[in-house]
Amino acid sequence: MIDVNDILDDVKDFYREKKVLAIIITTLIVLFFLALIAFMIQSSKPQKTEQASPVEIPLNPDQKILYPDGPSIPDGYALTREPQERWTEEESEEYFTMPDSKQLEKLESDNDKLVNEILGATP
Repeated sequence: MIDVNDILDDVKDFYREKKVLAIIITTLIVLFFLALIAFMIQSSKPQKTEQASPVEIPLNPDQKILYPDGPSIPDGYALTREPQERWTEEESEEYFTMPDSKQLEKLESDNDKLVNEILGATP
C-alpha cells in the first residue's frame, strides 16, 4: 500500500534541496489550474450572438412591392431571345468573329492534348 507520510517526506526534501525548481513547478501547476477554471467558466456561459433585426416596414395592400437590391443587368443584355434557324447578317457580324491562324493553331494543339490525354497509353 502507498504510504502518504513517505510521499510527503519526499516532497519536503525536494522543496528543501531544489527551491527554485520547486517554485517554478508549483507556479506552473497553479497557473494550469487557474487557466482550467477560466476555461470552464468561459465555456459554461451561453454564447450571445447578435442578430441584426430586420427593419419593419408596414405593408399596405396598395403599396408597390419592394424588391431587394441585386446585381444589375447591363444595357443591351438579353435574358431570353427567340431561337431562329439562321442568324441574320447583322447578328453574324455582331456576334461571330473569325478566328485568326494563331487561335486555330492553339485550338488544334489543345485538341491534340485532349485526345492524347483521353487515349493515354492505349495501343
